[in-house]
Amino acid sequence: ESDINLDGELDREEFVKFMNKMTKDAFITMSQGLITTLAVAPTLALLTKRSTENVPGIGKVVQKLPNSVYASLVTLVIVLFQQGVEKA
Repeated sequence: ESDINLDGELDREEFVKFMNKMTKDAFITMSQGLITTLAVAPTLALLTKRSTENVPGIGKVVQKLPNSVYASLVTLVIVLFQQGVEKA
C-alpha cells in the first residue's frame, strides 16, 4: 500500500509517508487519553482526598498537603501509570 512505485521496496519518501500515516493515529489516540487524564485526574484526586485523610499512616500527610499539590501528585502518578501500561 505504501510502495507507490511497486518495486517491492520503500524508498525514503515512501517510508516517510508510511511512518506519518502510522504515527498520526497513535498520536491522536495518545493525545486524547492524555487530555482526558489531565481533565479527570485532578477532579478525582480532590474527590478522594477526604477518604485518604482517614488512612492510618498517610492520612496526616495528606491533610497537610494543599489541594493543588495533592491533585498534581495524583495526576502525575496516573499519567506515569498510563505510560507504563501503554509500553507493556
